[in-house]
Formats: sequence, structure tokens, C-alpha cells
Amino acid sequence: MAQKLQYHLDIAPESQWVFHTAGAGARSHLLYVQEAGDFWAGPGYYTNREGFDSFLIKLTLSGCGLLDYDGRQYRVPAGHFYWIDCQNRQSYRTDPETGSWRVLWVHFQGAGARFYYESFLQQTGGDPVGILSHGAPAYDLLRQILALHSSQQGQAEKDLQTASLLTQLLTQLLLGTMKPARQAQTPALMEEIRAHLAEAYPEKMTLAQLGAKFGLSPCYLQRQFKQTYGQSPTEYLMFLRIVHAKELLRTTQKSIGEIAYAAGFENLGYFTRLFKRQEGLTPQEYRRLWPNMEPAAGKS
Repeated sequence: MAQKLQYHLDIAPESQWVFHTAGAGARSHLLYVQEAGDFWAGPGYYTNREGFDSFLIKLTLSGCGLLDYDGRQYRVPAGHFYWIDCQNRQSYRTDPETGSWRVLWVHFQGAGARFYYESFLQQTGGDPVGILSHGAPAYDLLRQILALHSSQQGQAEKDLQTASLLTQLLTQLLLGTMKPARQAQTPALMEEIRAHLAEAYPEKMTLAQLGAKFGLSPCYLQRQFKQTYGQSPTEYLMFLRIVHAKELLRTTQKSIGEIAYAAGFENLGYFTRLFKRQEGLTPQEYRRLWPNMEPAAGKS
């Protein structure tokens, strides 16, 4: 996607804007900051952009901003923030009704950045705007990221400190969007279904069979379970089976086929593919991490 950028910096002299060039190792393996700032924006401040390999978070301290993103417009008043993918077309500016917008912001990229972003959207139902409680840690974390720019630390130290602060920031924002779901009472029926899966995970089980057992349609069961726990029943079932398989690989000398069957997998090839997708290793490779548990000769 071609990069497009138009902007006007109507910001007060007390504004802060820093740029950071992370080392090659940090760019390959860590979250890293590209630029960050504390802007006191006036009525003429705006940015139109798309096609940039970056994620952007803006936290409003006072005044109000307007964000146009994915075909919708959002107000971002004090106590609110937005989190967007700068590959997508976006436009943001000071709300003309307030005439001012003070924001702490950071552009970032790196390992895990998209996972955090997509997890955030999953929690908000796709909305890029969230709400912060008064005194939320996110404000201080962003200020610490800004302060790192003027510190006398070396490149490697700055990269590690920045990655740590960014991880904390993204985690705090993500946990903040999850609080309403955690505080809501979990439906008793969903708890019963989850307990049943935890006990009966080795058994052959389809979504239709599970729904019939609890008097629910497969679609309704799928939707409600995922809304409650963040995973579909099938995803949770596979998680339980892989956990059990890992335990058997570490603590027994059963063959890989026996372990797959004991964990609830009827197809050894599917078990091996799923295990590698989730763990990054085949079951055999995973077992070799604990050589004392190698199976007896002749078993596979």
C-alpha cells in the first residue's frame, strides 16, 4: 500500500515530540517505539494518513479529538484513547467545538504488536476507542517512554526499557477493556459447559453434540461461549487436549500415537500439525526437551 500523509502541526511550544531508532535486534524481536509525543494541539491540528507500518495510541488528557477510521467517526474526549493500525486510512484532528486537544501518544511496532492490537479490537467489538479510569497506569507509562529519549542510557538498555514499558502499556490498555466482561456475572450454563469440557475433553465431541447435551443450538453456544471466555468451545477443547498431551509427553514413555489418542485425537497427523502450530515444535521435538522421558526403543 502506498504511503499517504497530510498534516498540520498546530501545537504549542511546550509540546514534546521525540523520535527513536531501535537497534536491529530490537526491531526483530521486541516491541519498539518509532516516535512519541505530548502535544498541546490547537484548533488547526490535523493528520490524514494511510499505508504506514505502525500502530498508534493517543491518550487524551484534556480537550477533545475527532478520529475518522474504518468509515466511522469517533470523539476522543479526556479520559479516552484510541488505538489504530496506521496501514489503514485514518484522519484525526482537534474537535472544533473544544478548540484544543492535549494528547500523549506513541507510534510503535515490533514482535507481538499486532496480537495486542487484534486482542484489543476483539474486546471492544472492533471499536478503536477505549476509556481509561482516573489515574490509570497508562498515563505514567507513556510519560516514562518519553523520558527515556533524554536519558543517558546506551542503545541496548534503551531498547530493553522501551520494550518493557510498551508491553506494560499495551497490557494495561487491554486489561482495561476486559474489566467489564470480568465484572459481569458469568452465566451459570456457560460455567457448566466449561466444566464439562474440562472433564470430558478426551471424548469425541462435536459442537452439535455439545449443544444438544445442554439444549442449545450450535450457533448460540458458539457465540455465548466465546463472548464469555474469549475462545470458542472447539478452541478451548483443543487447548485442553494439547495441555494434557504435553503433560504425557513430559511424564510418561507412551508413544506419540498413544498420547494423541489419550488426549482425545483420533488422527495422529492432525494432532502433530496442531501441536506444532501451537507450540512451535512437533511432539517428538517437544519430548526431546526432557530426554529422561524418551520412549523405549521401538516406540514412536
